[in-house]
Amino acid sequence: MKKLIAVLVLFCAASAWAVDLKNEDSRRYEVKIHSVGTTNTSIESNTTQMSVCSDCEIEVVGVGSVKASGSETVVIKNGALEVR
Repeated sequence: MKKLIAVLVLFCAASAWAVDLKNEDSRRYEVKIHSVGTTNTSIESNTTQMSVCSDCEIEVVGVGSVKASGSETVVIKNGALEVR
């Protein structure tokens, strides 16, 4: 039981230090997440994807790219990227 609790605590701590991706625009974007490899995905308008990575470069096709880590949030707003 103690091992299970320890694993749950570590999992929750890791989730707390993960980068989120938030799209505040009214359009969908194609996204590439560069970490160990590259993950191709997309994000719909006015949505948030939680815990996309812990330390990575997020490229929004046609917009640009930024590096993010820890508990930062990458935000797409008015066709531009910012890290909060």
